[in-house]
Order: sequence, then structure tokens, then C-alpha cells
Amino acid sequence: MTEQQFDTFICVHQRDVGYLLEMVLRSYKLNFVPKGRLILITNDLPYLREFIQRIGFEEQTVLMDDRDCLSKEEMELPGWFRQQLIKLRSYEFCQTANFCCLGADTVLLQQINESDLSDNGKPVLYYTRHLLPDPHYRYERERVNYIANLLKVEPLNAKRYTDFISDLFCFNREFLMSLNTYLKELYGENSYIKLLQGIQDNPKNRNKFGEWTLYSVYVLDKLKGHVTLRNSGDGFLYQAHSNLYLRLFQFNTKVAHFVSKDFDVNYITRQIAKRKLPLAGVL
Repeated sequence: MTEQQFDTFICVHQRDVGYLLEMVLRSYKLNFVPKGRLILITNDLPYLREFIQRIGFEEQTVLMDDRDCLSKEEMELPGWFRQQLIKLRSYEFCQTANFCCLGADTVLLQQINESDLSDNGKPVLYYTRHLLPDPHYRYERERVNYIANLLKVEPLNAKRYTDFISDLFCFNREFLMSLNTYLKELYGENSYIKLLQGIQDNPKNRNKFGEWTLYSVYVLDKLKGHVTLRNSGDGFLYQAHSNLYLRLFQFNTKVAHFVSKDFDVNYITRQIAKRKLPLAGVL
């Protein structure tokens, strides 16, 4: 049986280029097995192109400008919203039946196989289990409620899992196209402008929208899709939000999201070498 291929795309802001991006790309080349095309979308194409050429990846990537994916009105939205809209439109530039979004600060520490990404032909939906009491659980639960109201559904299935935030996230083409069609039916043309232009981009409001939750609630509670759900905490994903989280990390998961742009990249590299991970040989 032929292995399924996954196109993978990365949204790269100019500030991402000087942080972990080279490590992310080398980890993808080494550890992402079901490779399709690798697509990088950016707000500064000349700057990213020069970087990609310098590290020798120009023949392995497709480069795009944000403006290739967004309308003039959408380009006026804050950058956090623009990246989300690009992800929600990724079926326009990805060609495979299922495709992945990889974070520009997300390193693949171990091999990623087709079985990590899909089951019965549909992408696995990963969620994060929170230990209560946990204020972030309440924050994400509110996000589910906001999204469900936007979609005009009761989030009975999504509420069982709540936190779908993941920086290696896979979409199904048909599900994602169906979501965008449904939003146009509810809100007309320029549906995302109508939904987002009144939300100020600040931490207090950031759970009033969210691409991963929007897709997940739609699949689980509107389509009632038959998808496999897995707890990302079972060795798949670690999210290092602060230096404390970074120092506690044992570098023993398949995927690691290094959130803060202030992390010491040399420390991360040393920890990879110390644990003799395959990635150490290419850094």
C-alpha cells in the first residue's frame, strides 16, 4: 500500500527568521517521513528568500507572500489574524488530501510517520489534557464556547477535549473547504473580515477566535466527523511557554514547541546533543 504524503506549510513572520527556523527546517528534513511539498508563507519574501538560500534550502521549499493568500482588506488585519486566515485557506496552495501546518518555532525531535498524523485516511485530532485547577483550561473552554456560537452549534463533543492548540496540526482538505463554505453561508462574502474586524488583538480577546479550535469544533460538532482523537501529552507534544517549562523539559517527545522568542537556542542545541537525538548530527 502506498504511503500517504502530506504537504506541509509554515507561516513565517520576519521575526521568526532569526530564531529557530533553521533548526525547524533541518528537523523537518530529517524526521518528517511522509513528505509532500514544503511551503513557507511570509510577510517579508526577500528577507526569507535570502535566508533560505544562505542555509541551502532553496531547492527544497516553495516560498509565498502573505498577499498571495489574503485580500487587501484581510492584509489590514493584525498579523495574528492574518496567519490564522492563511492556515484556514491552506487548501488553496496545498495539493495533498491531508496537509500539515508546522510552527516556525516547532522542532521535530523524533521521526514523524504517517501513523502519527492520520488514521483511516483522516488526520488525527490532537488535544491537550489539563490537570485541574488550571486557569488555561478555563481560557480554552471559553474559546470553544465563542467558536461554537460563531458556528451556531452546541459544542457537546468538542467540550470533552477543549484544548486543540498544536503547532503540528493536520487538516483534511474536504473538511477545511467545507468549513469555509459554511462560514460564507452564515456570514456571506468576506466572512472572516466580518468576524474579525471588531476584535482587537490583545491577550484578553485572543480566545474569541482560533483556527485550530474553529476547525476542530466544526469537524466534531457540525460535521460530526469520524476522526481519531489523541492526547498530545502521551509523548507527542511538549509546549515550552517559559524558561521554567524549558528547563523542566526532558526532550523526550516527538514534537517540541519553543514558544518564547527569548529562549537560548544554544541551550536547546546542547540538550539535543546531550540526549544523542538524531537531530544533533545536522545542527
